[in-house]
Amino acid sequence: MNSVITYTVNRAMNTGLYISVQNGEVMVKAPWYLSKEKIQATIEEKKKWITEKLREYEDQNIKNRNYIENNKVKILGKDYALKVFFKNVELPELDLEENRVLIYIPNKYKKIEHQDIVRKVIEKMYDTLAEKEIENMMEKTRIALGIAPEDYKIERMDKTLAKITQDKTIIINPDIIMQNKEILEYVVLHEFCHLKYKNHVKGFYEMIKKQMPYYKIYEEEIKEYKY
Repeated sequence: MNSVITYTVNRAMNTGLYISVQNGEVMVKAPWYLSKEKIQATIEEKKKWITEKLREYEDQNIKNRNYIENNKVKILGKDYALKVFFKNVELPELDLEENRVLIYIPNKYKKIEHQDIVRKVIEKMYDTLAEKEIENMMEKTRIALGIAPEDYKIERMDKTLAKITQDKTIIINPDIIMQNKEILEYVVLHEFCHLKYKNHVKGFYEMIKKQMPYYKIYEEEIKEYKY
């Protein structure tokens, strides 16, 4: 867990300061007159409690992530057969073949639950693949549009494929690697267009359509996600 706590402040006419953790985000409701320094001091005082709540949320998300369906794993929209073996190794290993994902787990885990280990190995694989694919797509989109974010990050989020922050940093979920390249391209393009248009106004969609005329096909495929 990151030692620096980020939070959103909502100013109100109330007389007290209230802190809550909602969907993995720290929300502060504070009187309009309270200084930033006082708010930060209160956050530091409650740091242990906030960190515990954030950790609980993250632990629950890890348990809820399901990368495996019918012994198959999706990579860029393609199904790969998942094979798990026990082997005399110190740490879990992964091999990616043409149509298979092979995971080798240390023999010492034979008699205990190892699904969490498999899930974490697949997460690491998605992280590695995402670094390359997202970097390439960001550069391609930058050249096409002639604009660029202040920065971009790869960060796992619950039911969210991507978002853009107030300081114009684009954040992409590495689990997007489960989707095909066209969807990856659309999501990156979508966030780039938010650099020019904060909201989904007519000009925003015209900008997307100019680069990707059939974007609504991909929009429909990922309608269950936020981005």
